[in-house]
Amino acid sequence: MSVSKFKKLATIATAAISVSVLLTACQGKKSSTSTGTKTTKHSIALITDNAAIDDHSFNEAAWNGFKAFGKKHNLKQGKGGYQYFESSSAADFTPNANEAANSGYETIFGVGYQLTGAIKSAAKKNPKKNFVIIDDVISGLKNVASVTFESNQASYLAGVAAAYTTKTDHVGYIGGVKSATLELFEAGFKQGVQAGAKALGKKIKIDDQYIGNFTSTDKAKSIAQSMYASGADIIYHAAGNAGNGIFTEAKDINKNRKESKKVWVIGVDV
Repeated sequence: MSVSKFKKLATIATAAISVSVLLTACQGKKSSTSTGTKTTKHSIALITDNAAIDDHSFNEAAWNGFKAFGKKHNLKQGKGGYQYFESSSAADFTPNANEAANSGYETIFGVGYQLTGAIKSAAKKNPKKNFVIIDDVISGLKNVASVTFESNQASYLAGVAAAYTTKTDHVGYIGGVKSATLELFEAGFKQGVQAGAKALGKKIKIDDQYIGNFTSTDKAKSIAQSMYASGADIIYHAAGNAGNGIFTEAKDINKNRKESKKVWVIGVDV
């Protein structure tokens, strides 16, 4: 497949992966639309997972959405507007969620299924506040909205693109923490690869491995190095900030390779 054709497929996959979420309050007041002016003054808070707010992945994507929401509704960063609470470890999730509620923010978002327990606990403790959990479902609480995505479908397209692009008939998948959410990415990608392989009448080997977290860029780089060394020329990752290590390894390899021998990475979130 030519580079131009690959880019077209990659663009389709990127469009599917880039999901835009309309941030609305579970119980908040409706904004006026009679005059067309932006009158929403609903404050929102973001609780990150244990990667930084500028992780070039999940947290950063969510924060960019918050800034766009603030700009659209004339809100400023800080109390009464929009803000993030950064978590260094899982131990920070619940305290940060409660701090956000106590600071007056009306809707608190937990980024990722790892915050499910913290959001559920904070929602019970603060019944008059609104909460949102992303990538998981919390049932039985009226003040919690659950946001999930059909990640397997976008991943399927990535798999098809990989199948039509690989020159070694060998690709890989690297995930962060093995979970039901991450297995959606893996399953969709593998099915896409298999569908592409079937259409092309060939067999494609698929390696898969999990890092165990979303922060270890060094470990991700090491896994990618092993996959590329074994013959894979395309790796699809759903590993959050750790995935940056995979891109680093691909760049290092490609420095000394001709265009026809270069390796690829397909990422998610950003």
